Amino acid sequence: MARNRKSVARLLIKAPVYLVAAWLLGFGFFVLTLPKAIPDGMTPKSDGIIVLTGGAGRLEAGLKLLEAKVADRMLISGVNPVVEPHELSALTGAEEALFTCCVDLDRAAPNTAGNATESNLWTQTHGYQTLVLVTADYHMPRSLILFRRAMPNATIFAYPVKGEWPMLYLANEYNKYVFTLIGEAFKPAPGDAGKQAKSATGTL
Repeated sequence: MARNRKSVARLLIKAPVYLVAAWLLGFGFFVLTLPKAIPDGMTPKSDGIIVLTGGAGRLEAGLKLLEAKVADRMLISGVNPVVEPHELSALTGAEEALFTCCVDLDRAAPNTAGNATESNLWTQTHGYQTLVLVTADYHMPRSLILFRRAMPNATIFAYPVKGEWPMLYLANEYNKYVFTLIGEAFKPAPGDAGKQAKSATGTL
């Protein structure tokens, strides 16, 4: 009994060390495997472009794709409710006419999960099936998880925006990515809930 208690005590003492080591290894892998930039002209023609706000270079990258006719319409998701299209035009240097004809603004999404939900509504409204997702490279892995769950029947092409990001940004995003992975692991696959509901209805 005493030996067992000592073994448990040693394990509890070492557990934080193991957790820190696992986090460092995972974080290192996360940083080293961030998605690479897509060369000009290599992004497939798609139905729509979705840009997630929150970082430098994202709007410019999305507008560049729109001007290159990669898609005919673009959604900017997570826009501050007080920001107007002409302000975005002035900020990015893009023609205001481009915003008028071809850009929609989502002002409802408060976070990445909200981006996915609101973007799904937008794609359903327009009947889009192929999408280009534009966000920072460090934000792309978690975004793809949430977007592919929100719209499992859509084809999503990643367009990561490269940059020199502070290590704190990367560490914070890695933590969110890990929690998202864990959370998704315990959720039923898309469509399973509907199948269960049909099955339950059939047994009544």
